[in-house]
Amino acid sequence: MPIKSPTGETGQSGKSHLFHKSLGFRSRFLLATGLSLLLVCFAGAYLIYVRETAQMEKHAYEKTMMVMAAVEASRKYVRDELRPRMSEEFGEEFFMVQAMSTSYVGRAVMDNFNQVLPHYEYRRVARNARNPRSEANSLELSMINLFQINPELQNWQGTLNVENEKQFMRFKPVYFEESCMSCHGDPVHAPRDMLDMYGTERGFWNQPGDLAGVMAVGIPVHKALAEIRDQAASVFFSLFLGATLFFLLMAFIFNRAVVNNLHGVLNIFRGEVEEKSLQEFLPKPNPMDPRDEIQELTVAAVSMAEHLSRTRQELREYAQDLEDKVARRTAALQQSEQMLQEKVLARKQELQTLNALAELTTAAVSLSEILPQVQQRTLQVFPAQGSGIYLYDKAHHQLSLQYQENAPDLPPAIPLQHVVPTVLEARPNRLVDAIAQAANGQASCFDRRGAAGNLNVPLLCRGEILGVLSFIGVDCKFVTQEQMELLLSIGRQIGIAVESLQNMEKLIQSKELLQSVFDGITDQVVLMGRDFGIRMVNKAYTERYNVDTDEVIGRKCFEIHGSGETPCKECGLKTAMRTKSAVVYESNCPAQGGIFQVHCYPVTDEQGEVESVIRYVKEITDQKHVEQKIQQTEKMVAMGQLAAGVAHEINNPMGVILCYVELLKRQLADYPQGLKDLSTIEKQTLNCKRIVSDLLHFARSPETKKQSASFNQIVDDVLAMVAEQFKKQGVVVERKLDPNLPSQSMDVNKMKQVVLNLLMNAHQAIDGREGRIALETDYFPASKTVRLVIRDNGHGIPEYIQDKIFDPFFSTKNTGEGTGLGLSVSYGIVREHGGEISVLSKPGEWTEFRIDLPLDGEIN
Repeated sequence: MPIKSPTGETGQSGKSHLFHKSLGFRSRFLLATGLSLLLVCFAGAYLIYVRETAQMEKHAYEKTMMVMAAVEASRKYVRDELRPRMSEEFGEEFFMVQAMSTSYVGRAVMDNFNQVLPHYEYRRVARNARNPRSEANSLELSMINLFQINPELQNWQGTLNVENEKQFMRFKPVYFEESCMSCHGDPVHAPRDMLDMYGTERGFWNQPGDLAGVMAVGIPVHKALAEIRDQAASVFFSLFLGATLFFLLMAFIFNRAVVNNLHGVLNIFRGEVEEKSLQEFLPKPNPMDPRDEIQELTVAAVSMAEHLSRTRQELREYAQDLEDKVARRTAALQQSEQMLQEKVLARKQELQTLNALAELTTAAVSLSEILPQVQQRTLQVFPAQGSGIYLYDKAHHQLSLQYQENAPDLPPAIPLQHVVPTVLEARPNRLVDAIAQAANGQASCFDRRGAAGNLNVPLLCRGEILGVLSFIGVDCKFVTQEQMELLLSIGRQIGIAVESLQNMEKLIQSKELLQSVFDGITDQVVLMGRDFGIRMVNKAYTERYNVDTDEVIGRKCFEIHGSGETPCKECGLKTAMRTKSAVVYESNCPAQGGIFQVHCYPVTDEQGEVESVIRYVKEITDQKHVEQKIQQTEKMVAMGQLAAGVAHEINNPMGVILCYVELLKRQLADYPQGLKDLSTIEKQTLNCKRIVSDLLHFARSPETKKQSASFNQIVDDVLAMVAEQFKKQGVVVERKLDPNLPSQSMDVNKMKQVVLNLLMNAHQAIDGREGRIALETDYFPASKTVRLVIRDNGHGIPEYIQDKIFDPFFSTKNTGEGTGLGLSVSYGIVREHGGEISVLSKPGEWTEFRIDLPLDGEIN
């Protein structure tokens, strides 16, 4: 009968399950841990072996470099000093192998070197060597063939098995030089003594640059490799010992910390589950059964999961719906932020471009006047028969000859579609190719057969090729470096002039377009230089001051608006130039009849120095008047609430005093003087009561006038009043208003007062931080309720006073900073509309006020 798994599977999976049961969870974990530790031991020993082998080869390579350098130094001395000297003393036919053969001297030096260090082996060998001792063996022949096939290979090193012994070998090719030809070239030129010694059969008929042979240096490394293997084995056994101790410790910890806990969890499952349907699936404890504890937990978990699937599905649906809402709102917020950044960037780029173009001035002359003069002056300083100027025609992708003087051979047009060859002799039309090559940014000069030479210089401007200046009748051999540098400088100057004149018409058109954009800005915009001189103004400026543009351009700004002698004290131009950053300030100008907000934006050059300043002026007189009215209104409301509170507090003791006066009248009926005094007290008390009644009448809230309005519009109106104040103080306001928010009946002015009170409280709670205030509106159709949430990242409200903040005269501000009536008045207005206001706060991090208003005037 096949073994059945907990999930009902049989066959091969049943066999696998039987294998897991036979091993057990602990055995499988320890087996995997042991194999991993053993692998670490092998890896550590292998890495040590590889690293030490690389270090050994590095040291061996450095030693071979020293040996080769020493031998080459001795050979160089023989070749450059000793051999010429001996030839000079004894004649060209004299040849002493011990003193004039570089190969013999190098071999002799290494023979003496091996007497001190016999382990080093040096050989300089060749194929068909003149000296039999220098004949290459099979290994050296293979290396000669390798260098012959790969001429770019200049070195080979590695560890080889030479005569059953490991050696580090380095081979370097040796090539014949011009100085070697007297001994290795034609035998006719060889010294007679050398021919008598070696004959004419071997070692001759070579050419400079031919491969002469190889130079080989060998160092035995078998002992070093044995030591490295021993070291790797020691590392392996050390790691194995540590891994064994770690394995035993892991086995002990795993048995105590995991297996025992798994048994405890299984006991909890068996003890806590009471339903019969689950008890049937839970495994029964059997001390003789080596069941895998994880498998038992899996069976129990699968059985219990059936009862949790419905709840999990509901949670998934809710989480998916919540993720969709968060994703939509996040995408909307990111889109809003991106649009805002794009608008700010576009505004900045527009102002920078406008300022740069406004400062561009140049002399308006034509190419027909400049280019002939350039040709004549150039021919005066550079000896040439004639010259021509080509300009690049982008439309046809060709060079067009614009002007020429004494150069009839120059072609009128040169297309640039063809590939310009590197060697001009590769094509028959070398003149066209030379001019086209200069169009690629490289000066070209060649001597034409049967005709005068040709020199071509590119016309460059900011790395762009604008044309070619071509000369004929030039002898390229006599063109000096100084002349070439002069011509290149002339080419750059012509390129600058050509670009300036070609762009003149475009600049004029762009200036007219930008001026129209400049004039389209409804607020005043002025471009000023470092000397306070006005360079450019827009139409709003001229209409404001009823002046013409020509009347103000070039004049100092303080001559028009200030004292006429020195800059204004509050001028932000000096601050903007000093700090190289934007400056914003307010200016109250009685002469101009208003209050203005001034923005100064510095414009820097390539070196980062301020070259001009853009002054943007916006009139905020009406906004300031509205803010003053709001402050006055809030002040009056606070005074009224204060009067109401004081009146209510005094009214009660006044009633008690009058009551006791009546009692004393009865007791002092027989005492006339006492009755007279009591009448005075009663009269003055009634007078106080009348005054209190007047205060109550004064403090009574005005009649509520409701009308249909949207909370979104109220929020926008209030933010428009405080936006500039918040911006100047670094407070960021985030809006997330529901576009489908319905209108409802409310007193618009009172609700604006509530929103304004909450915004000002949030602003004061930020208290110098990096302020952030978020406003959000939502509509809940189920309860027909509109919600406004105002959240700040201020210092928060302690929990022990959160239930007192709506009480009249309760305030956490310092004396003189508030009356404690703002939230009380707001609470009364919200309750008057049938709504609720609540607060949530985490001290030290944030505070959130919520206003819930019903559409029908009452919260469900």
